[in-house]
Amino acid sequence: MGLKSTLQRYFKGDPILWGVIAVLAAVSLLAVYSSTGSLAYKYQGGNTYYYMLKHFVFLLVGITVIWAIHQMDYRMFAKYATLALWVSIGLLLITLVTGMSLNQASRWLTVPGIGISFQPSELAKLALIMYIARTLARNQDDKHGAKEAFKPIVTYVGIVCLLIFTEDFSTAFLIGFIAFLLMFIGRVPFKYLLGTVGAVALLVTVLFLASPYLPFLHRAETWKARIERFMDDEGQESEGSYQSRQAQMAVATGGLLGKGPGNSKQRNFLPHPYSDFIFAIIVEEWGAMGAFFVIMCYVVFLFRAGVIVRGSTRTFPAFLAIGLSYLLVFQGFFNMGVAVGLFPVTGQPLPLVSMGGTSIIFTCVAMGAILSVSRNNMEEAQRLKEDAQETV
Repeated sequence: MGLKSTLQRYFKGDPILWGVIAVLAAVSLLAVYSSTGSLAYKYQGGNTYYYMLKHFVFLLVGITVIWAIHQMDYRMFAKYATLALWVSIGLLLITLVTGMSLNQASRWLTVPGIGISFQPSELAKLALIMYIARTLARNQDDKHGAKEAFKPIVTYVGIVCLLIFTEDFSTAFLIGFIAFLLMFIGRVPFKYLLGTVGAVALLVTVLFLASPYLPFLHRAETWKARIERFMDDEGQESEGSYQSRQAQMAVATGGLLGKGPGNSKQRNFLPHPYSDFIFAIIVEEWGAMGAFFVIMCYVVFLFRAGVIVRGSTRTFPAFLAIGLSYLLVFQGFFNMGVAVGLFPVTGQPLPLVSMGGTSIIFTCVAMGAILSVSRNNMEEAQRLKEDAQETV
């Protein structure tokens, strides 16, 4: 049995998608090793392999998660979507009350007894997209579109976004944006979507204006400052502008081919070169060609997700695949946009590349679900082909 047939036997679904995942994992390992040198000297006595090995373990666990989930029937995600959404909402509520503070934001929840911390917002993103996909699939009407799906979807999107909004505006925005795209694709009447956008814009404006009198919006000044710094590049120096300028310096000095792996200078100055600004380190070391290569990985990922959607004979797997792929790819574009100065600082990791256990595991859950749809599509197509041959 050859290597190709062995891989096809155990790694089913879209082979190009598997290839993109493998490439991103390899890029991640190299980038994390290069960007954690200063961290290793500060906390690990100069052991530069410590964080790389720790990250390698998370990647192995993540690939295992992808493999396990891609073997599942995608209908399981529809079956447990509502339960997962309720659980994530409960965890978000607990996080607001007892969550661990990180960078002045309570986004982390520690599991009692074992001391493992994770971000409930990562679970909420996946659960909400699964719920939206199921609700849209169940309410497709040839005459009226998905009119009946609008109210339940907007209700849960509103709950999740409000719970996340107070501590993590960028994640709440990303969730709302992906939900809008899914409803648009799912044929929810456009007047409903337009009205919702207007109402949300008005609500956010009112909350920002009233933020000095609302204790739960204690991070509003941080958001305002980030936007002001982004709009006024010559403004007062601060932590946020310092991060952006160091990242832009890394990008500007990368040139066409970069300084070479391990030769980054700005990794010694950027506060989070291994997570939020890892793309800046990639550009500095691998140049514009390396940046283009990473961008194309996400573009190919989105394209292959579109191929999977076209190959779906049912609506739920199509909505699930496109929703999860939008979530991962647009999050990646936001991260890269921040690194090159196109967006204000958001704190969004680069999917499957940035260092971080929570991000990697939940990213791999999403990738596994997409591959599950692909595997089921391919098996169904094979069955139809065999039935047609038997009929002939």
